[in-house]
Amino acid sequence: MTIPHSPIAHSLFRAYDVRGVYADNLTEHSVRLIGQAIGSQLRDMGTQSVVLGRDGRLSSPTLAQAVTEGLLQAGCHVTDLGMLPTPVLYFAVQSGLAPHGVMITGSHNPPNENGIKIVINGECQYNEQIQNLYERIVRGELWHQPQAGKLHTATILPAYQQAVCQQIHLQRRLRIGVDCGNGATALLAEQLFRDIGCEVHPLFCDVDGNFPNHSPDPTQPANLQALQTLVLEQALDIGIAFDGDGDRLIAVDGDGHILWPDRILTLLAQSVLPEQPGRVVAYDVKCTYRLDKAIHDAGGIPGMCISGHSLLKKYIREHDAVLGGEFSGHIVLRDRGMEYDDGVYIAARLLEILAQETARPADVFARIPEGFSTPEHKLRFASYEAATAAMAIWMQDQQLQAQRLITLDGMRAEYADGWGLARASNTSPSITLRFEADTPGRLEDIRALFRADIQRLQLTPEALPF
Repeated sequence: MTIPHSPIAHSLFRAYDVRGVYADNLTEHSVRLIGQAIGSQLRDMGTQSVVLGRDGRLSSPTLAQAVTEGLLQAGCHVTDLGMLPTPVLYFAVQSGLAPHGVMITGSHNPPNENGIKIVINGECQYNEQIQNLYERIVRGELWHQPQAGKLHTATILPAYQQAVCQQIHLQRRLRIGVDCGNGATALLAEQLFRDIGCEVHPLFCDVDGNFPNHSPDPTQPANLQALQTLVLEQALDIGIAFDGDGDRLIAVDGDGHILWPDRILTLLAQSVLPEQPGRVVAYDVKCTYRLDKAIHDAGGIPGMCISGHSLLKKYIREHDAVLGGEFSGHIVLRDRGMEYDDGVYIAARLLEILAQETARPADVFARIPEGFSTPEHKLRFASYEAATAAMAIWMQDQQLQAQRLITLDGMRAEYADGWGLARASNTSPSITLRFEADTPGRLEDIRALFRADIQRLQLTPEALPF
């Protein structure tokens, strides 16, 4: 059956999930249609059971209600898990509560933005799978069987906490700072880390969709300042920060130094590969060039992949990788059966490794070679389309003088002693840039090459962010 065509913004349907601005392009009406499209796809597949979760954003209860209405309209059986971090929804799917999941979350984006992450048969949807939902709505290919739909509620947080705590064994007590950034991990992180044996110093561990203390994106150094201050003032071993929906983490050591996810990935690889020799370890194009050697040295096979949590997990499945991660903080560690990106679980595994050492965590990480690098810079544009068009122009006429140009995802210009990356972001209307080199002087040289190219091509009238 079909319904009259209702306009829905195509810009909502991004590479990894649905994202938009609440009450602008992301409305109750549009989310209801998306829920009905997801439900219709499931019904076409001969299945109808789905779990639903939401993060702590102010708009999330309203949007969760709308997507529920859409799923029920298609005749689905919906189990509403309430507010929880995204990885707990993944846990519910992996545990067999339902084969499919829908998560209302704006992830790390500003408070007025929100979105939907979609899991079908245990796999996060991406690219054409997301676009197919849009096409289904436009064509009006939507099921109408509300009499077949059922709504239940369930609680999964205690089972998740128990599963994590049963896996983790700390050989000594660690004193840690935990910054939940007022996001959904505030529901469980403080107690979970106490339960595994840590002394926990909480920071912003109450859910508040206004995000009054800092934005829910821990990859921005400014958002880590409060955690760095806490760690230094309390002389803690380490500090852990989570994004708004808990599928990413960043850390700071006892000296307040930021431990970027590619360095955390290095330590995890060194820990798990001796027991899993010859296995693939995946990393995205934004990670340090030192990872390749570190994985080889630990007995693994390095594999570079496209950025994006769904695409990372796809690469991991296809190559049966034991471990994979992104510079943005998504990390998947599969040696104990957890098949998804989970900031809290990865933090617990990191603490387990660090507790095996008598050395301070800062000294453990000091053993991992580190060059000079930048966080992610964002070159802003008026729209996703404008950013993508500018990136295409640049790739056609780049003059970056690279010894090796990797175009797997944007342009990664590699040199003997460093590299620079530019790629169109899939989560904001911007070109994302990052740089790394052996010395500060060489780092500036590489940045200067990129600046000169941007100015030569007049890609943006805005002041450059680097």
